[in-house]
Amino acid sequence: MSAPIALLAAVSGYLLGSVPFALLVVRLFGEGESLRSTELLIPGSEETLRTDAVSATAVRLRLGSRYGCLTSLLDMAKAAAITLAFKLGYPGMPYFLIASGMAVVGHVWPVFHRFRGGRGQSPAIGGLFVLDWTAPLIAYPAAQFLGLVTRSRAYVGRFAPMLIAAAWLFLRFREIPYVFWGLGVFGVRVLAMRAEVRQYARLRRAGHLRTLGDELRFLGLGSELSRKLDRLRGLALKLKQRRRRES
Repeated sequence: MSAPIALLAAVSGYLLGSVPFALLVVRLFGEGESLRSTELLIPGSEETLRTDAVSATAVRLRLGSRYGCLTSLLDMAKAAAITLAFKLGYPGMPYFLIASGMAVVGHVWPVFHRFRGGRGQSPAIGGLFVLDWTAPLIAYPAAQFLGLVTRSRAYVGRFAPMLIAAAWLFLRFREIPYVFWGLGVFGVRVLAMRAEVRQYARLRRAGHLRTLGDELRFLGLGSELSRKLDRLRGLALKLKQRRRRES
C-alpha cells in the first residue's frame, strides 16, 4: 500500500465529508432558521434533551421531513462518491475504506464549520452502500430488531449497525480491513454522541422514554404511528389479562 495514496484518500475523504449540507439546506430553505442548538421535549414531562448536532435530524425537526431527507441523501452521497472514486481508481486496495471512514470523521468534525457537525449515520450508510450494498439492508434492520428485543433501541439500534456490518463484510470478503473500518466508524459515532448518550441515560433512569411509542413521539416521527403502537400494546395487555382469567 502506498503511503501518499493513503494520505490522499484520508485528506480527500475528510474534506468532502466536511461539507455541511445540513447548514447549506437550512440557509437555502430555512428562512432565518438556525442550527446552533436543538432542544427536544420529552413527552409527558418538562425535561428536554439538548444537542448541538448539525445534522439531517436537526433539519427535519426545523423544516420538516422533506428537507431532512434531502439533507440525509446529500450526506450519504458525499461519502458514497469519495468511496466509489477510490474503489474504482485503485481496485483491490483498501484506500476506499480509508476515504469512507474519513468522510464520516469529516462529517462529525468538519473543518468548514468549526469542527461541529452531525453524528455520522448518513455518511456511514452512504459509504456502506458502496462497500457492499447488501450490508446496510442487513445491518440496520437487524440492529433495530435487537434493540427492540433488548429494550435498548437507543443504544443498540444506533451503534450496533456498524458492528453487524463489519461482521457481515468480513464473512463476505474475508478481509480484516473491513473489520477495522466498521470498528473505526463505530468508535467515531460513539464519541460523536457521547453527550446525547449521557443525557438519554439520565432520562431513562428518571423513567422517561421507556417505550418505542415514547421515542417516536420524542423524535417527532409520526404521532399517528405512536398512537397505533400504544393501541396495539393495550390490546396485547387485555388479551394477556383475559388468558390469565380463563386459566
